[in-house]
Amino acid sequence: MFFLNRNENASNLRVIKTARDKESMNNAANNGFWPLIKKVEPSEHIRSKYAVLQNKRTGEIKTIGDYRMEYRMDPESEFEKVIDWTYYYPHSFKLPFAAYLIPNDIKKAERVFIEDLIEDYIGASWNQGDTYRLESCEAIWNGKDFEIQYDPDRSRDDFVG
Repeated sequence: MFFLNRNENASNLRVIKTARDKESMNNAANNGFWPLIKKVEPSEHIRSKYAVLQNKRTGEIKTIGDYRMEYRMDPESEFEKVIDWTYYYPHSFKLPFAAYLIPNDIKKAERVFIEDLIEDYIGASWNQGDTYRLESCEAIWNGKDFEIQYDPDRSRDDFVG
C-alpha cells in the first residue's frame, strides 16, 4: 500500500537517529552521543490482517491482506481458505528496547526530527481494519526526553478501499 509521507523532514531539522542493537548504542556512546534508552512496547492499535489460501490439488499457498481479494476468487477456484482473517502486530524488533542517540550539543526546547520512532503512533489507517505505524515525527527536547509532536490530524492518513 502506498502512503503519503506527511512526516518528512520538511523543515530541515536536526535528525535524531535511533539505535536498535547494543553494539550501535555503545558505538554511539563512545562517539559522544547519549543513548536515551526506551522500552519497545507494541501498541494494540497497530495491526495488519491476513488470510491464507491453499490450493486443494497442489498444496500451494497464497496469503491475502485485502478482503476484496477473497470475494474476487472464482467459485470454481482450486484454492480454499485454510486460515481465516487474523489480525497481528506486523513488526518485530531485535531487542525489547531501543535508544534515541542524543547529540552532546542539543539544546533544551530544540525541535528535531526523529527518523525512526521507538514509540508506536498510528501513521495511517485503512477502513478494512489495518492500522500502520508512524515511522518518523518531529519532537522537542525538554532536557530529559523528547516530546513527540504527534498530531492525528496532521500526522496520519486514513484510506478507504
